[in-house]
Amino acid sequence: MHPTFFESSPVAVMRELRRLIPVFFGISLSLASSVDAAPNITAVTPYGISAGATTEVTLNGTELTSPLSVWTSFPAEVEVLPTPEGTDDATTAKLRVTLAENVGVGVGAISVASASGVSPLYIVVIDDAPVITEPTPNNALSDAALITLPTAVQAASSGTMADFFKFEAKAGQIVSVDVLAARLNSVMDPVVRLLATDGTELAYSDDSEGLGADSRVQAKIPADGQYVVEVIDSKYAANLPYYVRIGEFPLATTTLPAAIQIGADREVSFSGIGANGLSAKVSLGAILAGQDIRAGARATDGTISGFARARASSDIQTVEVEPNNEITEASAATFPGGASGVFQQRGDKDYFKFNAAKGQKLRFAGHSLKLGSPAVVKFRVLKADGSQLAIAPINPENEFVLAWSAPEDGEYILETSELLQRGGENYAYVIEAAAGNTFTLTLKNDKATRNRFVVDEGKGGFQFPITVARDGYAGPITIKSKTEIPGVTWHNNVVAKDGKEITVLLEFSSATKAGDFVNLEIVGEAQIDGQVVQVPLTSRDWTRTQFAAVTYPYSFLQGVVQYATVPAIEEFFEPKFEPEAVYVARGETTATIKMSTASKHKDFKGALTRMFQDVPEGITVADKADKGVHTITVTVPADLAEEKAFTVKAYAEHAGHLQFVKRSVPIKVVDPLAVSIKLEAAIAAGVSQKALVSIVRAPGSPAEAVTLTLSGLPDKVTVPEELIIPADQSELEIEITAAADAAVVKTDGITVTAKSKYAGKEVSAVSAAIAVEVKAAE
Repeated sequence: MHPTFFESSPVAVMRELRRLIPVFFGISLSLASSVDAAPNITAVTPYGISAGATTEVTLNGTELTSPLSVWTSFPAEVEVLPTPEGTDDATTAKLRVTLAENVGVGVGAISVASASGVSPLYIVVIDDAPVITEPTPNNALSDAALITLPTAVQAASSGTMADFFKFEAKAGQIVSVDVLAARLNSVMDPVVRLLATDGTELAYSDDSEGLGADSRVQAKIPADGQYVVEVIDSKYAANLPYYVRIGEFPLATTTLPAAIQIGADREVSFSGIGANGLSAKVSLGAILAGQDIRAGARATDGTISGFARARASSDIQTVEVEPNNEITEASAATFPGGASGVFQQRGDKDYFKFNAAKGQKLRFAGHSLKLGSPAVVKFRVLKADGSQLAIAPINPENEFVLAWSAPEDGEYILETSELLQRGGENYAYVIEAAAGNTFTLTLKNDKATRNRFVVDEGKGGFQFPITVARDGYAGPITIKSKTEIPGVTWHNNVVAKDGKEITVLLEFSSATKAGDFVNLEIVGEAQIDGQVVQVPLTSRDWTRTQFAAVTYPYSFLQGVVQYATVPAIEEFFEPKFEPEAVYVARGETTATIKMSTASKHKDFKGALTRMFQDVPEGITVADKADKGVHTITVTVPADLAEEKAFTVKAYAEHAGHLQFVKRSVPIKVVDPLAVSIKLEAAIAAGVSQKALVSIVRAPGSPAEAVTLTLSGLPDKVTVPEELIIPADQSELEIEITAAADAAVVKTDGITVTAKSKYAGKEVSAVSAAIAVEVKAAE
């Protein structure tokens, strides 16, 4: 606590309280309840990480227990520093982050992993401006502390009071103010004013076009002196975070072209207020097509950059060449590829000419709003004479798409315009056209969907659901990681022909060791029109539920699937089989076994999911589940004689851990019923003698009553008419009686036939023959 806290003014007291309250810029990308002990970042200081320098960063949050692993959406060297003595290891972590000069300014994300799990993504700023914490007091124009330009301030709203930032400037200086809130997933709705110290307003902004709720202004300083930036939340809410940049920099929107072809570093120019005539080389590194690109627009004599965004593309890009406001002045473009432009004034139209072959299918997609431009791009395909062939329909996203096939060989025209006829330096756009058939993969927009996982050392895994939208391609799609992950087996990762949905399961081998933190780059791979195509996983709709303030989720927030390998927890379940093996009655071809889930942990209440492996040739295994009980049906050849086995690999989830358990299930061929009879002595005429009949029932079926019949008895030797062994017994004493006039005889052909049921079917068995002797009465 500040040593003068209790002696300060009420304004200062409120400010100090705000400083002590953790604020959230980042929101979880999955359900927090899934792994209660997972780390969570609640604050990053400084919030702006310096490009081309090394920055010591403090993380505040929960479960930040060492050792930590760190992932960033941008290239960085990150060293986790020892926790200072006396600091709570669970709530504080320190990093040393080094960024290259060409990393690209703008916004990115960071997350951490520990032995307990993976944190949600947290949005941070990559900046080339000096970053300071909010000076206090600053809730009155007269109290505003003097700051030095250029600067970026990490701040929080003050409810009904405004925040003031005072600086000195020279006459003729062009000063820009950029307030980032929604772009950082803060719900603050900033209003910004640039004032003279006497309160004269030089510039004002509330909800700048293309930036959602965020605001930015630029003004020319009229005279040497002190000036003030005023920031307030339009809803008068307190403790909402924001980040304000103040200095001489262009209010850039996009690069030009607004999509940049990957494969090499590219020289670009910029759209936006004050960005005309500026250029820069953009380093693309390992960026994939479809991802966002950060770029800085800086004047030759400037000290900091304006944030510009672009889209990565695999195709050739074209920028309009003015004048191109008439068909006869159309700029040449190449499709597949992209065409970028800026609607410089109201009612502006841009024309691009391109060649297409008869039957060539092109899929046009407009990109502007997701790049921070306010433009809503309307476009259509025309013949060279100006007659319309196709027009992109309006959609709720206000970024239109159009599928079109060329009716014949020739030259065509792409006409673009702003839907509401607006225009200005920041109204940039790109129309990208791709050829042929394709598909898209999306992380399922479901409240149960997760994208952060812990993997138990040696026995873990995880699964995630994907939906498929097809655009002309109906064939199979293999879900995989762009880079191979050692020791991982993929299950159920091939989307069948015409398939629309799949849940992919990853299993990690026994060689998996704790300590890894991996961000999977999930792609769908398919052979389309003779070429192998990879399409990245996205998650726009689902990500919006996690990052509600970010109007158009950045690519680095989409399609993210992360896992940390951790020490294994004890097995919490196992499959339970009734009976313990599959017993096939000799001569039969099918048998069943019941499988259920046995809990090995007091809190585990779930049920298992299974797969069958190592099934012997000629044998099939199938099951049907009902209320957590699997009835497994095994089909074998009729002449099967020797014992076989198959493997059940079961998996279940508990407390965020998914575990695999393997069990071998024997297949045994059995005689359902066996019977024997034993007679100790000869039978005297006129006397009865006890015989013992014993049966053996094979396991694998509930015991049933057994009916006995004796055959081959001598003349005038009888047994009771009804001989039944109850289901709970396995032997029966039979009284054999020889009549007084029975002939003395000896026979060795006496047998017992036993009849019962096994697995619902009638079965029988015949005993070995025994000798029976009738002797004369004594």
